[in-house]
Amino acid sequence: MELYLHIPFCKKKCLYCDFNSYANCSNELISGYLTALNREIKLAGDKFQNTELTSIFIGGGTPSLLEKSDLESVVKTVKNCFGLTQNYEFTIEANPESLSGDKLAFYRSLGINRLSIGIQSLFDDNLKAIGRIHDADTALNKLKLARKYFDNLSCDLMIGLPYDTKLRVKDEVYMLSSLVDHMSVYQLILEENTPLEAKVREGLVALPNDDNTIELFNAALQVLREVGFDRYEVSNFSRNGKFCRHNFGYWMRDEYIGIGAGAASFITRDNPYGGQVRLSSFNSIENYIESVMSSDDYYFIERESAQDLEESEIIDEEIMLGLRTSYGVKKSLIGEEVIKKYAKYFISEDDRVHLTDEGMAIMNTILVDAMSFNY
Repeated sequence: MELYLHIPFCKKKCLYCDFNSYANCSNELISGYLTALNREIKLAGDKFQNTELTSIFIGGGTPSLLEKSDLESVVKTVKNCFGLTQNYEFTIEANPESLSGDKLAFYRSLGINRLSIGIQSLFDDNLKAIGRIHDADTALNKLKLARKYFDNLSCDLMIGLPYDTKLRVKDEVYMLSSLVDHMSVYQLILEENTPLEAKVREGLVALPNDDNTIELFNAALQVLREVGFDRYEVSNFSRNGKFCRHNFGYWMRDEYIGIGAGAASFITRDNPYGGQVRLSSFNSIENYIESVMSSDDYYFIERESAQDLEESEIIDEEIMLGLRTSYGVKKSLIGEEVIKKYAKYFISEDDRVHLTDEGMAIMNTILVDAMSFNY
């Protein structure tokens, strides 16, 4: 089983962000949230006794904003309530401006063995345009510092920013690849009702169009291949076998528990909902705290949603998630007709198929046919 812990607090919310995160929260609210988080961990531990975790992922928000004592309390609660497999993966997300040598050493002392840093860009004009509060020099310096403490280091890079060019993107990938063995390369999605969307709508910020963004992504992909990174998922690349085991578990539909506001869980063992169930907690911090603190049973915490999956939904998920990865899906799930129709976009290995780079670029189109095969 995998465990995700959500820390929804940020120093400042980025202009493009529509994640479940909040800036400028009071100490009282943060304290109340962490109390509820520890309580939900204990309730989950009671329900899944003697369960060993293969991975832990602390995401956000900006988890690296937590005080050391608060983070230590959460990690101790996890270790008291769950066992860990011998080769467990333990990731924490961080932003450059919130890292220090003292904090990095502390993370290692807690058993955290993987660090993921939100870089997004190595150009100050882009960072300013999307509302990041670090600059390029800070990003590189903190990556170099983190490398002294972690040999499993990841970073995020965002493609399609206002001042991106193919040369810039290539330079970014070259620089970052000298410091990390894992890179998540995301194409900027302009989400509705975000400050960045409003700026673009008002003509204050110009973004590359879709075709240009694809060219920028392909430029990044070219360099990643050159420097030895394998594409194991649509937006994720690794070298030396250092793929993110936790996230890969999501795509392979491994069982996981999500703890915290807005966190999702996927549970396949005995539960009161039925067979395979997806749970989702309240996004609101206040509603989350109230729901957890008023319950004495993990399964009866009031939630945003609880969905018992039908057989057809399970198959759709296997196709949709599997085709995102280099592992792919069983041929029998999508049928020979679909494979023949998109033959140049598939790579066949034994009883499985996975998409080429070109196939991943049109994955949504392929999914429509692949998922309709079973109806």
